[in-house]
Amino acid sequence: MSVAAQASALPDVNAETYPFEMVQYLLDQTANICLYSIPDKSYKDRATLTPRDTNDFFGINGGYGIDLESRLHRFDSVTGSSAACPGVVVEQVVGEEAGRFHARCMFGPDDLPWAPGKYPPPSIHDPWRSQRFTMLDGSLSFGEHNVLFYGVGRTFPMTIQGKPLLFVGGVGNLTDGFGKFRGRQGSLVMTGQITPELGFCGNITCRIVDSLGGLRTDREIYPLTAIQDPDRDSTFIVMRGEKKNRSVKTTYGPPPGADLVSLVTPSQMRSAQYDFTNHGGAGPAAGARIGPVIADMEADVHFNLMAPPGTAEKPVPFTTAEVYRFRDHDGRVAGTILGGVVEGISFDLKFPAAPRQPGVRFAGFGPITGGTGQFEGAQGMLTVNSVIGIAPHVLSLVHVLHLADPKRTMRGRYCDV
Repeated sequence: MSVAAQASALPDVNAETYPFEMVQYLLDQTANICLYSIPDKSYKDRATLTPRDTNDFFGINGGYGIDLESRLHRFDSVTGSSAACPGVVVEQVVGEEAGRFHARCMFGPDDLPWAPGKYPPPSIHDPWRSQRFTMLDGSLSFGEHNVLFYGVGRTFPMTIQGKPLLFVGGVGNLTDGFGKFRGRQGSLVMTGQITPELGFCGNITCRIVDSLGGLRTDREIYPLTAIQDPDRDSTFIVMRGEKKNRSVKTTYGPPPGADLVSLVTPSQMRSAQYDFTNHGGAGPAAGARIGPVIADMEADVHFNLMAPPGTAEKPVPFTTAEVYRFRDHDGRVAGTILGGVVEGISFDLKFPAAPRQPGVRFAGFGPITGGTGQFEGAQGMLTVNSVIGIAPHVLSLVHVLHLADPKRTMRGRYCDV
C-alpha cells in the first residue's frame, strides 16, 4: 500500500475537534519541574548491587540492581545566541537543594516488559553493555509534598575522548502523590550518568498536568544561588517545542511496520527556563520563561495510532527519529543534532474543559547519534516529556538534549537572547 493510500485509510490528525488555539492553551496547563540530581555521598555504602530483600548476599544468583539516592537541586540552562558569539551558547547553573530523589533500579533482559511494582527477570549488571532496568519505589520528595513513580530505563556505555562513561536514560509514570501532588497525573524523564560510586548525576524533568492550577505560578521565582558545577563535562539544552501555528500540518510517513504508523511532525524549538522553588509555606511552585526560537525540529514518530489509549498498567510504546537544526543570531544554520527516542511510553490524556478532545501524554529517552556544524561528532542523550492533542494535532513539548562537552565548547555567556 502506498503512503498516500495508507493515509487515506487513517484518521485525519489535523481535523479540529476544538479550535487549534484552544487545545494549545489546554495543553500548556502543566507544571514543568526541571531539576539537577547530585548523588548523596553519604548513601554510597547502601547503593548495593544485591537486592536488600533476598538472602543472596553475594549476588550468586544475579538479581543485581542499583539503589539510587540523590539530592535534587534547582537548575537553569538557557540557550541563546548573539552577534558576538558564533553558533549557539548555553548558560548553565546548578543551584541550591530543593528535594530528594530515590529509585531502586533492577536490571533485566532486553525484552523487559512494563510491569509496575514487579521485579524483572534478574540480570547481572554489566557496565560495558547497554542494559534495561526497572525503577521500583521511585519517589521525588519536597518535604511533605511527594510523588511516587514507576519507570523503566537503559544504560548506554560511551567513550568520550578515550574515557569510558556510563550514560543512562529513564522514563516513568506518576503513580501517587501527596500534598500539592495529590491526585495528579504526570510523567518523569531522566538523563545523566551512573557515577563510579553507583549514583545518578544528571537532569530529571517531571511534567505534571495542572489544569486547575496549584503548582504553576505566574509570579517571578527568586533567582537560584549557584553552587559548584557537579559535572563540568556535560551541557544540557532545555527547550519548549510547538507548531508555529495552525497552518503547520502533520503528515503520515512510510509505515515502519505492522500496526504502526509514521507521523512526521515539524515544530519550532524555543529556549526555555523552567523555574522551581520549594521555599516558603506555600510548598512547591513551578514557573516558566519561554525565549526565542533557537532550532527547527522534525520528528518521525512511530506508534500504533489505532491501539487503545495507554493506561498506567499498559502504556502505548513509541519511538522517534529526530533532527534539530539550530540557528545562530543571523538565522543561519549553526549545526544539527541527530537522535531519537528508543524507549517511549504514552498515556491517555483527558481535557475537562474539552471532553471530546483526544490527547496523549508521552515521554521517553534515547541516544544522540551524531551532528553537523557546531555539533560535529555530538554524543549524549535526549529526553522528551510532552503532551499533545490529536485532531487537531497540537504540540506542547519539553525536550532536553544532554551533550558530552568535555572541552566546554557549548558553555558561556551570550549578549542577548
